[in-house]
This record gives sequence, C-alpha cells and structure tokens, in this order.
Amino acid sequence: MVDITLNRWRKLHYHDPARVIPVIVNTAMRHASVALASCLLAYASAPLRLAAQTTLARRFEQLLRTQYQALAHADTSTLGRGLATGLVWVVATDGTELTKSDLLAAASHRQVPAPRFDIDNVRVRLLGDVALVDYRRGDHRQVGEYERTTWTRALDVFAHHGGRWLLERHTQTWLVVPVTPVDRDSAALAAFVGRYRIGPGYVDDVHWEGRHLVATASGQTAGATLVPVSVTAFSPDGVGALILFERDTTGRVVGYVQALPDGQVVRASRLP
Repeated sequence: MVDITLNRWRKLHYHDPARVIPVIVNTAMRHASVALASCLLAYASAPLRLAAQTTLARRFEQLLRTQYQALAHADTSTLGRGLATGLVWVVATDGTELTKSDLLAAASHRQVPAPRFDIDNVRVRLLGDVALVDYRRGDHRQVGEYERTTWTRALDVFAHHGGRWLLERHTQTWLVVPVTPVDRDSAALAAFVGRYRIGPGYVDDVHWEGRHLVATASGQTAGATLVPVSVTAFSPDGVGALILFERDTTGRVVGYVQALPDGQVVRASRLP
C-alpha cells in the first residue's frame, strides 16, 4: 500500500512540473510575506521604543536633578524622600559606604557657596521593578574667583516602591582629565633617566623612547610616557597618578615618590 501511494504521488507531482512548481512558488511567497511583515513590524516599532526610552531617560534625569539640587542646598527633607531605607551610597574618593542616615547627616551641612551639579547622558535600563540608571555628573565648586570642576560616570540603582522610584545604591567613577604639559628640554629631562627600585625584584626603568621619557616596570612590555607637569613632577601617559622625583643636596636625582589613587604612597630609590 505504501509503495502504491508513493508511486502515485511521484506520478502526479514529481513527474508533473505543472503541479509541483505552483506549490513551490506559493510556499516561497508565503514565507517571503511573513518575513516582510516581520521586518515592517520591527521597523514600525523602532521609533516607538526609542520614544519610550527617551521619555524614561527624561523622567529619571528630572528625578536626579531634584536629588542633586536638594543635596547642593542641604535640603535633607526633599533628598530623604527619594532615598530607600537600605540605601548604600559609595563615595568615589575612597570607597566608603554611606547609609541613608549617613548621607543625610553629611548633606545637612550647607556649603557656601553651594556646589552646582550637571547631569547629562542619562541612560536607563528597566529590569522589572528595578531601574539601572547611568549618567555623567559634573561637580562645580567655587571659592572666590576660582572654580574647580570634576566629572564622574555614575550608576544608580532605583527600585519601585509604592508608586515611586527610590534610590537603593549609588556608585561613581572618576573621569580623568588629561594634564596640561609644561615645556622641558631634553637636557633637563636627561637627569631623570635611570633605574629605580620600587621593591625586591621590582624595578622601574626610566629611559628615552624617541623624544619622550618612558617608564617601564619589571614584567611589563609597554611603558608609560612621562608627561612633565612641573620641574620635577610627571604624569604617566598624561592621566596617571603623579610621580615626583627627589634630589639630594647636590641636585642629583636620587628617587621618586608616587601617590596612587587608593592612597598608597610608592617610594622608589635610584639604583647605581
């Protein structure tokens, strides 16, 4: 029975192009129509997703501006209403974790003049009742006619509580601003060429590469260009922690001191 049925199908379809070709064409057209409809739907929904994301980002940007306005003017009442009970606020300079009460206590001390905060480049990702909000923050602090500005990239975690978004966790990372180098001639820079012992088996080799001083530590294949910022101070690659060279009473360079971002102070002595 199976063989008869199969043979009959072959006679009707396989050997008859008039029957087979329309079937193939119709099937291909259906698949193409489905694919085209999917593409059109995705294309049509893209602006809607973008609009929704833009609206969400603006909503959280306004929330952040309210928060930092309160922080700048010691308005702990407004600030506190936007903080979750279990808030963890990580201080960028040293990694200290502040609780909600710690932050409000610190914010209660009014600064004169008040600092100014800029918020931009806000991006939001929703995960159910949790929102991950990252943004760029500019801190402007003025004393007399001098204004100091620092920039950080912050990440805030908000949770939805009772119809409101409350801040659960805040972290931030410094955005490094390249230094402005000072002009030093090669004769003056030559005094710093040498090998400096940081620790047992750990040596920093300061040498010329082209027209620049480069420091390459033990185990490293590429060094950091030392950008001069004063007579005896250099910034590795123009963004690293400053290296300050030391001289003896005769003026000979005998070592250097470097303060690392985590607070450690490295002292290196020049080898003979």
